[in-house]
Amino acid sequence: MNNKFNLSEEFKSEMISNRRYLHQNPELGFDLPITIKFVMEKLQEMGLEPVKVGEAGVTATIGRGGKTILLRGDMDALPAEEINDLEFKSTNGFGHLCGHDIHTVILLGAAKVLKDHEKDLKGTVKLMFQPGEETGQGARDMVQAGILTNPDVDVAMALHVNSIETVGKVEYKEDIASASMDTWILEVKGKGGHSSMPQLSIDPLMIVNSIYTSLNSLVGKEVDPFETAVLVIGKMGGGSAANIIPDTAVLEGGVRCFNNDVRDHIVKRVDEIIEATVKMMGGSYKVRKISTPSMYNDRNLCSSMRPFIEEIVGEDNVISAEKPLSGTEDFSYVTSEVPSMYMFLGGGVEGSAPLHNPNVEFDEAVIPIGVSVLANCAMNWLEKNS
Repeated sequence: MNNKFNLSEEFKSEMISNRRYLHQNPELGFDLPITIKFVMEKLQEMGLEPVKVGEAGVTATIGRGGKTILLRGDMDALPAEEINDLEFKSTNGFGHLCGHDIHTVILLGAAKVLKDHEKDLKGTVKLMFQPGEETGQGARDMVQAGILTNPDVDVAMALHVNSIETVGKVEYKEDIASASMDTWILEVKGKGGHSSMPQLSIDPLMIVNSIYTSLNSLVGKEVDPFETAVLVIGKMGGGSAANIIPDTAVLEGGVRCFNNDVRDHIVKRVDEIIEATVKMMGGSYKVRKISTPSMYNDRNLCSSMRPFIEEIVGEDNVISAEKPLSGTEDFSYVTSEVPSMYMFLGGGVEGSAPLHNPNVEFDEAVIPIGVSVLANCAMNWLEKNS
């Protein structure tokens, strides 16, 4: 790695210590009191003035005037227990199994570097410490709360560590960079009763079973074979005993797409199928939806940023991917509003498990690399576009 910013061993040790503290104290969704307090205190120590944005986001700015670039780091963990044998492993039943503790610390480190070089900035850097990425709602909440205004953001950038890639490898996909995700959490209400008198009941299990069958025919029968869509029902059922027709039943599922026309069609058809099936079979229902658009990487911004990334990790370590991420990333709410670049940064340990696995591990050498990449991109983009 090119140590362009002369990151000292003391600095690196501090970043690793910060990461291990956050790793031992993982928190979920928007409920991040320990993490938020830690982030705000560290920013204040740098001489910054952090403020809350939305339900649980934090922001601060470095520099003044000119163009504004936003750097984002997500902070939340997963509701899954870590089973690694690390001396700093989580013990509260949750786990930073997606590396968001590292993202938070990389953004804190980049903030420190940029603050130290504030006099050289040709514009403004806006920090976005984001909650709720794993729930798909955190970026939307911050965007709706005004993270992209005051000052108005011109471009945005984010990175994600990759546990199964060599440390320092950077990969990004231009244009459509991830799948959209639309989730339905459906509760169907029927009329419970005894199995000896089924005529007096309305069976909600039959209703959700019919919906399940119809939904699973959508992709095969109504989507162009040359397009990509995946619809999965991950939860379905209800009831408490063999001889009782239950009063309610549930069905939870989602669809991932890359093409917005395909997405719009499936979303419309899911709504129609639920409405028609429940009505036909005499029940009622309520549904909660969570929707996240596809993430989009701006070609011009990626082309502009690539030399600044290569300066840190080397030309051979930067790869333009052929295929988008099949998963979903809620940074898409930012990319829908301003030109953006999202990349994966290799931070793997040999033989490590993939993201979200309870055995996942990361090489902490990725932290100073991530810090330097974000800081270098921000400083150089502002200078080039001043």
